Amino acid sequence: MAIYEKATLGYPDNQITFNDFSLDPVYRAVSRAPQKYQLREQDIPVPFESGVADFNTLIGQTIYVIEGVMYPGSESSYDSGLAALRDVSSLDLEQTDPYSASVFSNDGYVPYIWGDASGDYTKQLFVKPLYAQTVENTRQGYVLPFKIFCKVKDPTIYGANLKNASTLAGTPNGSSGSAVYSFAYPVVFGATYYTVSATAVNSGSVPTYPQSIDIYGPVTTPVITNGLTGEFIKVDVNLNSSNDHLQIQYNKDYLNVTLNGNNVINKVSADSTYFKIQPGSSGISLSGSAISQGSYATLNYYDGYSLA
Repeated sequence: MAIYEKATLGYPDNQITFNDFSLDPVYRAVSRAPQKYQLREQDIPVPFESGVADFNTLIGQTIYVIEGVMYPGSESSYDSGLAALRDVSSLDLEQTDPYSASVFSNDGYVPYIWGDASGDYTKQLFVKPLYAQTVENTRQGYVLPFKIFCKVKDPTIYGANLKNASTLAGTPNGSSGSAVYSFAYPVVFGATYYTVSATAVNSGSVPTYPQSIDIYGPVTTPVITNGLTGEFIKVDVNLNSSNDHLQIQYNKDYLNVTLNGNNVINKVSADSTYFKIQPGSSGISLSGSAISQGSYATLNYYDGYSLA
C-alpha cells in the first residue's frame, strides 16, 4: 500500500525521485517529518565555514527529515544510488532554478515536490539538503535505509504550481476630486487617479509572500494595493513606456526592488507594507498619479499550507 505517492527532491540536473517503482534503484520514502530544533541538537556534522553564508546561523531553524529505504536491483545500481544520495546532500550544492522569479532556491535551496493519490504534483517545500545518513551493512544485502536531513528557511508548504494574477486584461478606471492641495492626502481630493485590478486566489490555508510583483508602464508613482487587507507598496518612480519594468521581490529574508534592472529600494515609500497573499481571494490593484492604457501588473505566487 502506497501512503506516499511519487515525489522529487531537487531540479533535473541533480534530482532524486521517490516512490517510482519503475526506476532502479527505488527510493521508497517512508516518513517526512518537520522538527523545529537547532541543527546542533540533531548531531549533524555541519562545517561552520562551508562557503554558504546562512550556515553561520544555526539557531531557530526548522529541520525536515526525509526518511526511506533504497532498493537497488544490482551492485552497480547500489553504488550509483548511494552516490546520488550523497550528491543531492552536498553542502555546496547550487542547482539551476528554472523559475527566475523564485528567490527560495538559491544557495542550494531546492523544491521537495510530492503528489496526492491521483498522482498529480500538488505540494512543494523549499529545502536545503544538508546530510544523508546511510549505514552500509552486508547483513541486509543491497537494501539501504537512509535519512536526508534538510534545512528549511521558510516553514511553509507551497502549491506545486506557480500562479499569477495579472491586470493586463483590465481597463483602468479613473477617480477625481474637486479640491486641489499643495500636498498629498491619503484620499483623493484634487488629482485624478487611475486603477486597474486583478484577483489573486490563495487556495491554501496560510498566507504566502509573492514570488514577484512586476509592473509595466506607462505609469507614474505606481502603487500596488492588496484590497483584502488595505496594505500597499508605493514606489516613487516613473515608467514612461511599456518597455519600462519595475520588479518587486521579497520574503522574510530577502528584498529587491529594481527599475529596468537598477536598484530603486530607496524609492519605496516609508508607509509601504510588504504584504502577503491571504487565503481566499485578494483583489490586487495597480494605481498611480498617472496611468495609461497598456500599463499592467503581474503578481506571481504559490498557494500556502502549514508545515506543522
